[in-house]
Amino acid sequence: MREVRILSFNTLYRLAPRVRLRALADTLARSDYDVVCLQELWVPQNFQLFRALTKDAFPYAAHGLRYPVVAGGLLTLSRSPIVGHRYEMLVQARPWRRELLIRKGVLITRLAVDGEFLTVANTHLSANRHADWSRGAPFTKVQQKELAGLAAELRRIDSGEPVVAVGDFNVPRDSWLFEGFLAASGLHDVFDGDATTTFRPVPGWDGAALDQVVVSPGLKATAEVVLKDKVRTGDGQERYLSDHFGVAATIG
Repeated sequence: MREVRILSFNTLYRLAPRVRLRALADTLARSDYDVVCLQELWVPQNFQLFRALTKDAFPYAAHGLRYPVVAGGLLTLSRSPIVGHRYEMLVQARPWRRELLIRKGVLITRLAVDGEFLTVANTHLSANRHADWSRGAPFTKVQQKELAGLAAELRRIDSGEPVVAVGDFNVPRDSWLFEGFLAASGLHDVFDGDATTTFRPVPGWDGAALDQVVVSPGLKATAEVVLKDKVRTGDGQERYLSDHFGVAATIG
């Protein structure tokens, strides 16, 4: 398979989303990404706008149900044909939280790239509002169950074809939770444990490496953190595209 460039980016659903989405669409149109996995596009109007803006550059798209909100807020765009996709909800029923309404889960998309197949999984798991990922923290039990569900879905994919899973896992790369997920899924961390933040630091918190790229064992891949700088948006202001940075992978 030729090299495939994949971007994962949490778009941030609030704070002037439409003006930022327009700027993001312009950035992607000029990029060399073959596949783009986006999170937090759960507002249908924002989803529709962004899809209209990116249809020429990325003619193929996968997503779950779009109403009343876009399932999981997930959208996967591709320059290569999509031959199949499915959406699996991973969020647990308890405790009650916003993620239940959003139906957070994983979007699994199978692509045909120059006669070969590649499966890309795009996910956004529940946020730990206290940023406490210690073993005794109550919410880590919720995250552990979601990660176990994600690992199970990834194991269902045909093992004879390469798999790439990306997204906002909402657990740090150097945490016991992520280590457990890697063991359960059998996939490899392309960042190789590098804990450099993918969330823009804020006063009182330096951020964490919450956005991940994992691949089938033996699959050649490199990864980097991208989309860190401000851009000029259509209203003439300088803005960050999101509260997250992007993570980009080169496969093959």
